[in-house]
Amino acid sequence: MSQYEFEGNNEGDWDDSEDLAWNESDWQIFLRNSDKEIARFLAAYNKVKDQDDRLDAAASLMGWHRDDWSSTDEIELEDNDFPIIKSLDIDDLNNIDPYTIHKHPIYISSNALFSYLRASWERLMQENKLNNEPNLIWGYSVSLADAEKHCIIAANSLDLGDFLLAVCHFKNAHSALNESMRMNRLFQHHDQEKLNCYLRETNMRMHDLREIWLRVMSDCRR
Repeated sequence: MSQYEFEGNNEGDWDDSEDLAWNESDWQIFLRNSDKEIARFLAAYNKVKDQDDRLDAAASLMGWHRDDWSSTDEIELEDNDFPIIKSLDIDDLNNIDPYTIHKHPIYISSNALFSYLRASWERLMQENKLNNEPNLIWGYSVSLADAEKHCIIAANSLDLGDFLLAVCHFKNAHSALNESMRMNRLFQHHDQEKLNCYLRETNMRMHDLREIWLRVMSDCRR
């Protein structure tokens, strides 16, 4: 799909430019590549998780700059900057992936950490011989889902330039994750050593999620 929309184009003109349109198969490939980026971040994070600066170390392995987390910088162009912008031909456009929220570092890193939290909790419960309270299980899953929902909306708000709206959603995500952390400590397991390992690994990732959000909120408020 084209990176741009032109008000002067009608549907007929757009349909004639078939080379610019992505079909369903193209988007499926795009989404699979997005999943690979999420897995790549998780692998990078796990590689450096014992470092004090693991978030920055993982970001470096991903090729991100520290400022990429928030993307709050506004680009200002002077009038004499416009002549240097060159048009692209069809072949060049076809080789450019469209930018979507799937490429945002907040989306990638948060998805990776939330994926770990869900998978590790599911594995812990499947291997558990003790029964936990249904309300505890339901409350934990709901709070974790709420935290992820507000985080993704916040990342999208950043892309749209609605920085204070992003702050509000990050605060909601922060509150929901705090509740997840509280409930996470209430689970019981027949294997205390396995439970302790689970709590250590999940608490570390929950704290890092909060650290990412706090960094971005600080940038948004400047």
